[in-house]
Amino acid sequence: MTEPTPTTPDADRLVAAVLAGDTAAYAGLVRMYEAEVWRIAAALLRDRDATENLVQQAFLDAYAHLGQYRPGTDFGAWMRTVARNRLRKELRTAAREDRRLATYRERLGERLRADDGPRDDADEYLTALRGCREELPGPDAELIRLRYERGLSFEAIGARRGQTPEAVQRMVSRVRFRLRACIEGKLGS
Repeated sequence: MTEPTPTTPDADRLVAAVLAGDTAAYAGLVRMYEAEVWRIAAALLRDRDATENLVQQAFLDAYAHLGQYRPGTDFGAWMRTVARNRLRKELRTAAREDRRLATYRERLGERLRADDGPRDDADEYLTALRGCREELPGPDAELIRLRYERGLSFEAIGARRGQTPEAVQRMVSRVRFRLRACIEGKLGS
């Protein structure tokens, strides 16, 4: 059985309250439309964590652009559009990441095939990498685990950690530079 669609006047009242400074009123909008946004995300993502992250991000997007909503129109339709736009962005980001990883694997394979050096260099590198990862502080290790083991996008990690995707990308970059320096230090000694 489907839930009744919330009425636009109720949503318009809550939007007006939020725009007037009552940020707590936004929770009412989330409660009214969360199930609809969840269905949109779950239909394509089929992963509970990814769906939850997308729903949160869609409501963050809607909050950030709430001033663009025109009272008297269908808030549900506006919210569904925000959710679909977020979903498209996440899918494009994931596709770009998949292409980058495929390119990286291909180049790595070419380098390994072209390398005439001893194969234990790779073993030394992996040993150094493991050692350096163990030396990472907990939050940095978790960030690397989410990005490279779980394969989450910067947006998904940011939603989970309450940070912007750009901030997450910068943090990952900094951790990678520290890992590289650590590995070079271990291999050089």
